Amino acid sequence: MPGNNLKLANEFAPDYDKSVLSNNWNGPKLIFEATKDLLHSHSAILDLGIGTGESSRYFQQAGHRITGMDGSEKMLEECMKKEIGFNFILQDLEKTPYPIKDTQFDAVISSGVFHLIYPIKPLFAEVKRILKPEGIFAFTYENTDDTSEYREIQKEIWERKTPTGVLTYKYSNKIIDEYLIENGFSKIAYSQFIAFTNKETQQDILFTAVVARLQNR
Repeated sequence: MPGNNLKLANEFAPDYDKSVLSNNWNGPKLIFEATKDLLHSHSAILDLGIGTGESSRYFQQAGHRITGMDGSEKMLEECMKKEIGFNFILQDLEKTPYPIKDTQFDAVISSGVFHLIYPIKPLFAEVKRILKPEGIFAFTYENTDDTSEYREIQKEIWERKTPTGVLTYKYSNKIIDEYLIENGFSKIAYSQFIAFTNKETQQDILFTAVVARLQNR
């Protein structure tokens, strides 16, 4: 994450669950439901941007082995209190390579993270490197239906600074598909969903969920 985003994430960590879960954020459940039949029992899963652990709760309850990576030390501390995951890595997701050996995981998940980091292109190459052959990559990103308050910082990528100082990003479906194809992924599931409703504007915030499989190398 950009530096200020990490600072704000650390400050927000103690109140994160109360705030986010009150908005009925359903990305983690959707990702789990879309991938559960693609995983073998006790799969090794890396959660990129695990935060307080809610994105991995369903996977852990299903018996999978969770490694959590996050750039926020305080978020990881909250996650550890819940004992979600057995291994934790403090790492800014924007800074590659990650401190992980090649072909370590059966699946990589990332829920509600991509709109907070830029660039994400190197992340796709890292996921390819650390996944086992035919591994699963499942993630969400915010839709680009409305970019009126954003500025285009790169073709198909938009940035906005929120009133709290958080930088948020929108990536088009086109560029996400390009990143997948460039790194040898085949998209096997795709859905749009209402991530939450802005209580002030009553506007539905739409996200996209993708499940992709790494092709044989």
